Amino acid sequence: MAEFVGLRTRLKPGMEEAYDNAHAAVWPELLAAQRELGIRRWLIFRDGLDLFHSIECDDYDHAIAELAKLPINQRWQAEMAHFTDVAHDYSGASADRLKLIFNAG
Repeated sequence: MAEFVGLRTRLKPGMEEAYDNAHAAVWPELLAAQRELGIRRWLIFRDGLDLFHSIECDDYDHAIAELAKLPINQRWQAEMAHFTDVAHDYSGASADRLKLIFNAG
């Protein structure tokens, strides 16, 4: 059964275009690693500096824990750290996870 996860992160002021451009060219190796770990879809919506992630996956906690160990993801996160004030939490604490309050599906 699919799991749906929402996250919130935040950009540094002035980094909107660079962040958008980086995500127009996400590394194929990273996308393949995500798929191998059961991440079916990862959407990011931006409202000004606020980023909202919607993730469809098999097991989010497992996928994030495994991604955190992968050098390809570590390099990507290091690149994204230049753009963000509030980064995606790969610690396993899921501190950035949004509370699901409605699901019509």
